[in-house]
Amino acid sequence: MVAIAFMTFAVFTACEDDRDSNPTLTQPKALVLNNPSVGAGVVDLEKSASVALTWSQPADYTDFGAPLVVTYSIQLSATGNFTTAYDVALDDNTGADYVTIGETTSFCKYDLLTADVAKALQQLQQWNEDMDFQPVDLTVRVKGAVVDAASTEYSVVYSNPVSIKVLPYYVELKDATPIMWYLVGNMFGGKWGSSIGEDALPMFLAPGKEYDKKTGAGEIQYLNYFITDDYKDNGESDLAGWKIQPANFDWSYGMTGDNKQKGVIKYRNGDSADGGHILAPENGYYLVTFNTGDFTAKMEKQDITPAVLTSMGISGAFNGWDVTPMLPYNKEGVENHAWYYVLTVTEENCTDGVCGFKFRPNGEWEGFGSVKNAVNYCGVAGSGEDLGLPVGKYCISYNDISHEFSIVVLQ
Repeated sequence: MVAIAFMTFAVFTACEDDRDSNPTLTQPKALVLNNPSVGAGVVDLEKSASVALTWSQPADYTDFGAPLVVTYSIQLSATGNFTTAYDVALDDNTGADYVTIGETTSFCKYDLLTADVAKALQQLQQWNEDMDFQPVDLTVRVKGAVVDAASTEYSVVYSNPVSIKVLPYYVELKDATPIMWYLVGNMFGGKWGSSIGEDALPMFLAPGKEYDKKTGAGEIQYLNYFITDDYKDNGESDLAGWKIQPANFDWSYGMTGDNKQKGVIKYRNGDSADGGHILAPENGYYLVTFNTGDFTAKMEKQDITPAVLTSMGISGAFNGWDVTPMLPYNKEGVENHAWYYVLTVTEENCTDGVCGFKFRPNGEWEGFGSVKNAVNYCGVAGSGEDLGLPVGKYCISYNDISHEFSIVVLQ
């Protein structure tokens, strides 16, 4: 029996003589996973969509005799063992023998996506791309637990393991793409939209920074010259106000000002009260940093006097290595040091699968790295080989103060 003081279940007193009446969670004895129907007996993971799983909730998952909400998760093993969990945050998962699917459910059923199964098997087995795949045994079990607001698990129980035969296929394993947020506002030419590269401009990935392999969260930044203004009564500025928006451009969950406090950036977090525009305390150079994991941001004045470019361009296979002007982030008439260009890479302008390009500050050549046409989505440009991008559409950004570049995939 496990005694717990869940605020979500009931409000308890701390009196010594009240202990016997505090609620308790019983430890369930059984969670039965049913054998799924898999047609001919082998699930072709590449040609099918999902496998329907069902199970029965243990009758003794109770609190004073009343059923509790149970969180269920699905675990997969290629060996039938469930001793060492695969952890996507680790660089070395040697010895891992099972994967827990990220999505959970409170129901006693779950449509297990075959794409998730293929990915889990690839994580565990580390197959080569040229592998001649044959059917393998996959062991499935269900984990049940009561989970509190702090994500602490109580009364954990596991189902019986069930084995099904599946035909795998190769999956390219990748870390989560770093989360990007976007600058909008009067500081950026009055652009308040959601079309990236048109009326919403990406912040920069930070070279050398670590991004969460599972979620993509981490620190992004933006360095440029800002102008200030006086706030209007409504907390906005037609001259220099701006905001930072998430990728879904839900304004209720964006980064705003905080009630006319210059230099302060606040996460709205669904609050109906808009904090107004963000404004620099005074004219000057500022580094804006934003952590997309904990939604904290700051705007720091920089003691620098960078040169102002007379031109900023980009050259590559897409334009016959001519010079195409990049566009400024800042509104017209304001000193600018951040530039962007939307590039569409086609098969026609690719060599060995990538389109090479370089930056052209003041007409000079800037590339990156020692491998020609190396694909990098952020870094510091300098003398070196061409950068490269595969077929697709991208918003390429460049900062002429730090020489940093950052690339966002649009499609």
